[in-house]
Amino acid sequence: MRTLCGRRKLAAAITTALLVAGCHNNTTAPTQPPSTGPSKTSTLVATFTENPVPFRSSGCNASTPQGWYTTAQIQETAGVAFTPSTFTQKLDGSIASALAESFNSRFGACAGGAFNENVIPANGTVCGVVGVCTSTTYSNYQFELTGTDANGHAVTFVSPMLQFGSRPAGQSVSRGGSSAPPPTAPTALRPQ
Repeated sequence: MRTLCGRRKLAAAITTALLVAGCHNNTTAPTQPPSTGPSKTSTLVATFTENPVPFRSSGCNASTPQGWYTTAQIQETAGVAFTPSTFTQKLDGSIASALAESFNSRFGACAGGAFNENVIPANGTVCGVVGVCTSTTYSNYQFELTGTDANGHAVTFVSPMLQFGSRPAGQSVSRGGSSAPPPTAPTALRPQ
């Protein structure tokens, strides 16, 4: 009887142990991946080789050789590529419809760099010649880019104001003059 009773106790003890072990949750809860927060947004910084830019009596373009022009450099600093969709140029704070053109027609590779059309690469830089060729007098220039970055964010970038130096004496022409041709963009080649 002792053997049968001992076996029953042993069986009961094993069953109890298995039940307790089966009911006990010995697993670790799944961990969430670390939160990376919101995705980065492209950040652009523009600089001009000269500011204020001097008036030049020649070299702007073939039809209107005089004007104000300089090299602009746009750098992406957040590590997120940017694709421009619009490029707007302004003179004295107003959109200059005579300067309507595409981003690719004004910007390209900086000296020694590569250029992929219609993109400012992550941590990359593009360069271009900006300003206006005109016999009319203006005080400043500014450009604006709108587009989308590689993370899908809509981005609008407004450049710093490019101040125009004064014309030498005897070369000022008022904007009211009817004989002045419309302003045009500089045709100086983009830096290569």
